[in-house]
Amino acid sequence: MSQEEQIVLKKEELSAVIQELLTKVGVPAADAAITADVMADTNARGVESHGVRWLDIYLQRIQAGGVSPVTKLDVVQDKPSLLILDANNGLGQVAMHRAVEMGAKKAKENGVAIVGLRNTNHFGACAYYTEMASKMGLVSFVCTNATPLMAPWGGIDLCIGTNPLSYGFPTKGTPIILDMATTAYARGKVFVAERKGEKIPEGVALDKNGAPTTDPKAALEGIMLPASGPKGFGLSLVIDLLCGIMTGAKYGTHITPIFGTIDKSQNIGHFAFFLDIEAFVPVEEYYNNIEDNIANMKKSRLAKGYDRIYMPGEIESGIREKNLKDGISIPKPTWDVLQEWKAKLA
Repeated sequence: MSQEEQIVLKKEELSAVIQELLTKVGVPAADAAITADVMADTNARGVESHGVRWLDIYLQRIQAGGVSPVTKLDVVQDKPSLLILDANNGLGQVAMHRAVEMGAKKAKENGVAIVGLRNTNHFGACAYYTEMASKMGLVSFVCTNATPLMAPWGGIDLCIGTNPLSYGFPTKGTPIILDMATTAYARGKVFVAERKGEKIPEGVALDKNGAPTTDPKAALEGIMLPASGPKGFGLSLVIDLLCGIMTGAKYGTHITPIFGTIDKSQNIGHFAFFLDIEAFVPVEEYYNNIEDNIANMKKSRLAKGYDRIYMPGEIESGIREKNLKDGISIPKPTWDVLQEWKAKLA
């Protein structure tokens, strides 16, 4: 298979293109800037599956009325350590970015803050928000429910989403950022594999009839399998309960497919918590102990085939550092879609 052609852009250039397209469909400039930064930063981290490739469906849904271009946050519940927010069907990136800011403020004041959002939309990669909180000196957790793409353990009917989660822990250097889907393989990576004409790994998907498949097209029409079998299903279910039922958003089979009826709102939910370190332990003690813990992990003897130990988020941080210097590679098919939108909205 031939190597896929790439377009290389500086992060600022990619962000500018995203902002331009979003503002042309009615997104306020400040909101477009937030959304663009989330998407461009995700591509910079090498996570193509969750970055700018999503802009196409966002624009489609905004134009069709399935997503509001203006993200208006209403406060449903406001207590010292709790916020429940209604995003009024706005952009997920904008809603979650503001929720982190609001949750961080409460955590700094009260030690702990929980934030739930309802009536919101796809927000990209969870890691952006936990890294954002880590820069504020907060330990954090962020999760979201999503379109049903996975069956319950033992079943073959789509009942629950890939429901990703992320934890973030500040360190003296690169923060520890765990970001993972509860499926064995992120569905965004299946889209990328289909576009490239590649197979997906064995054991991550079933076709629509419930048979194992490595064909990404069959996987997209079929079922994503949970990570670690029933454990992944259970974790996905818990996230659906937190993000859906506990926030007042939709859950499970009630969530509108993002690529389905694009003029209908999804009303997915996000859930997060933020912990102020000094409310738990002295800050210096925290940082000394977490650095000691990292050092002990990295001193481990290496298994065959491995040349070093990486902490969660460390690889992506290194990729971003390189890409911010050399430029972010965007697959030409993705770039071509952006250019088509640019011509359409001119």
